Parts: sequence; structure tokens; C-alpha cells
Amino acid sequence: METSHFITLLEGKLKAAIELRPTNDENTWLLVVRLDYDGEPAGTTSFNLHGYTREEAEQVAANIPDNPYLMKEIDEYLWGESD
Repeated sequence: METSHFITLLEGKLKAAIELRPTNDENTWLLVVRLDYDGEPAGTTSFNLHGYTREEAEQVAANIPDNPYLMKEIDEYLWGESD
């Protein structure tokens, strides 16, 4: 299986280069998100997607801004938890 790549604008000046990698486990994917803020690297985080077909995992990877859970996790990664 091949790795899929996506680039997306998350919000404002925050962009993501996304890699969706297959794993040795069936229907499990590694979603690697390399973040860029205003042209500068801002960090890399990753997520395991369990129980997804390739098509479902690609939908998640291509539409991260529409996923409140992933956006919250990315925000917490970048800025830390805030009340």
C-alpha cells in the first residue's frame, strides 16, 4: 500500500502537510500532520486511525478542518490546554 499526501489550510495562517501511512494492522492508518504557521515550521503530530478503510482514512486526512476532534487536538498540541 502506498502513502497518500495532502496539503490543507487549517485556519488563518496555519497550514498542514498531511501523510496517511498504512500500518501492518489491517484498517489502521498513521496520520502524520506537519504544521506550518505563516511560512515557518510549527511542529509535527500524528494520530492513529483504527477501523478505517483506505477511502475513509483518506476522507479524514483530506478534511481535517471539518473534524472537530482533530482540530482540537492540533490546537492543544500547538498552544497547550487552556480554560
